[in-house]
Amino acid sequence: MSASLPLKNNYIPMKKDIMQFWTKLMGSPQTHTLEAIIFHTACIFTGLLFICSIFFNYLIGLYTLSILLVPAVFSVSLVYYLSKFKYKLNLAITIFCVIGNLLFIAFFLNNSGINGPGLVIYLLFFFLVISIVPKSQRFGWMGVNIIVAISLILFQYYNPEAVPFNYKNDFSRHLDLSYVYFFTLIIIYFILTSIISSYNRERLLAEKRAEQLEIANQSKNKLFSILAHDLRSPLNSIQSFLEISMEMEIEEDEKRTINSSLLKETKYTGQMLINLLSWSKTQMEGVNVRLIRIELAKVLETTLLLQTSLAEEKGLTLNNRIQQHVHVIADRDMMELIIRNLINNAIKFTPAGGEITISSELHGAECWIKIQDTGVGIARHDYDNIFSLHSESTYGTNQEKGVGLGLVLCKEFIAMQNGRIWVESTVNVGTAFFVSINLASQADLFPLHLN
Repeated sequence: MSASLPLKNNYIPMKKDIMQFWTKLMGSPQTHTLEAIIFHTACIFTGLLFICSIFFNYLIGLYTLSILLVPAVFSVSLVYYLSKFKYKLNLAITIFCVIGNLLFIAFFLNNSGINGPGLVIYLLFFFLVISIVPKSQRFGWMGVNIIVAISLILFQYYNPEAVPFNYKNDFSRHLDLSYVYFFTLIIIYFILTSIISSYNRERLLAEKRAEQLEIANQSKNKLFSILAHDLRSPLNSIQSFLEISMEMEIEEDEKRTINSSLLKETKYTGQMLINLLSWSKTQMEGVNVRLIRIELAKVLETTLLLQTSLAEEKGLTLNNRIQQHVHVIADRDMMELIIRNLINNAIKFTPAGGEITISSELHGAECWIKIQDTGVGIARHDYDNIFSLHSESTYGTNQEKGVGLGLVLCKEFIAMQNGRIWVESTVNVGTAFFVSINLASQADLFPLHLN
């Protein structure tokens, strides 16, 4: 048992190295097309067949054939180089097909013709051609294959002396046929395996993209349907107020009440629009992330002052316990938006008289920011949904509107800064959102731009 464990541990890295070397030879899907990878596979195995055949044919006395295979190896190397490193796949395939047909003619005439393995090799060559040429050329190359094969067979039939029997004895012939069969089997196996693997990989990627696109479309449709409703509501309220004020006199007390209600709706609608614009930018353009060394308490100072005013309007207490002189690596604007959304969320779901506390703690190389409230809490089965567009549109304790887009933004923006976000909550007791961000070191003095 103890002896097998080191072998297993050594096998895994070795297998990984082999796979990396193989990918380097064939080309990766990121740099080469599926057709190019199949073509490189065909070139590698054809080259190996030619190199082995040089020595094998020399051993069984087919010296002329061994000499013919030397330039063939260089030809295969040339087309491989053109496709792999110069990205001239079409030119490489054309040269491969033309040289392959010329080489077969020489091979057939110098290796006993129909009495040798020539036709088997030509059939293998046609299989390689069909695997790599464009669909529009397949029928044409099949015609070339048939014409060349029939012409050589008829030529040997009418001119048997022009195609001599080059084997020393029957044993050499049988050995040559067995050798060609063996190599043909191996090449067909690896080419088919490569084609099937590449096809399956492309199919899975296509299915995954289609699934992601469907989910994204469903989420966006749901989001915009909710936004259409929630944006229409404050506009309808303003319109109704203006219509009433034009038709009749409104008492001052009633006007103040209506104004207060409209102001509250307008504030939440404004915040919703800010989140919508930020989220839309991440989806369409991408976001320019500027990671710099910032002092957390100073960066959040203005944001927390504004949020304190909002909390007091609802009768809540906002406690700021962010540690001083703590430096982190973050995007300043993103951090402000994240904290603003998390505190807004806490204000929304905490009833009057409640308390919200924002604090920070150091954990190794990370700074954990905690936003704790005494609100209604979140059920455990909703943990996974609150950071996605699958969450339902919700109302706060004072019927504040929201679509949950703020938490989606928080998750996306904190991930862009190499951080984490998670939640802990107890229903009817309160909720704590945690944001983890990397601490800055003395070396982190220059900004890092990411897109």
